[in-house]
Amino acid sequence: MLRYKKIFLGGPCNNNCIYCPADHKDSPQVDFSAIRNSLDQKESDSVVLHGGEPTLRKDLPDIVNAARDKGFRRIKLLTNGRAFSNTHYLGQVMNAGCSLFEITLWGSNPNLHEYLSRAAGSFWETITGIENISAVPHDKFVCLRIPICKENLSDLENIVITALNLGTNRIILSMQDPALSLQEVLPHIINSINISIFNRVWILTEGLPFCLMQGLEQHISEIYSGWETLYEKMYQHHKQCAECVYKELCPGTEVRYVKQFGDREFLPVIAGKCFQDIKVLYD
Repeated sequence: MLRYKKIFLGGPCNNNCIYCPADHKDSPQVDFSAIRNSLDQKESDSVVLHGGEPTLRKDLPDIVNAARDKGFRRIKLLTNGRAFSNTHYLGQVMNAGCSLFEITLWGSNPNLHEYLSRAAGSFWETITGIENISAVPHDKFVCLRIPICKENLSDLENIVITALNLGTNRIILSMQDPALSLQEVLPHIINSINISIFNRVWILTEGLPFCLMQGLEQHISEIYSGWETLYEKMYQHHKQCAECVYKELCPGTEVRYVKQFGDREFLPVIAGKCFQDIKVLYD
């Protein structure tokens, strides 16, 4: 597994997303010296900088440069991408040492994206930011994160197509709405995976257990990065998990989801074709 050291830079953001975790919104900017001290604790050669919105910090290029000086080989930024509609600022961040970007897109059109981001003008700034990164001639990697909720579920395939047209290197479909039935989501997930595979772009899911992803297990992001999500969620096993071959690898399902929908849809995997290959990733 590729483990990233996670460093929180502060809560302020120029979006006000409906599904943003409330406990992060009011967090102040973290002092630069505290961030530098955190970079000294190097348990990995990869670091991810997240917020809030990291690009609101005037010292972000200095933070990225400090991470590079500390020997981090991979420096990833979790961002809404709006600031990179300014090519000069993008150049500052990339010249400091950041070439990995994970950018959130809520919809394939301004109305939907800005309804969920609650920030006028944010759609085209994000799209322009992604286009500017893609146009940079030297090495870079753009991952587009698509949070899934009831408001954008019917648009999911269109968002994936938009991501593909922007030259995205990877797509993550992330469950954000515990009030949304997974059985309702799965057909859109499968369609999106097939669209992305057809276009030869790697696509992953986030927040879906093995039992719902049979035959598509290789697209579960957590088998590569671990089940510790950026914003910690509470998971639990249920009685069906006892017979599942993945019971030692999977944390179960989100507690909030089981409280609302129950656990009858989660049937144990008795013989997983990919089980041995996936288990190796955990060793």
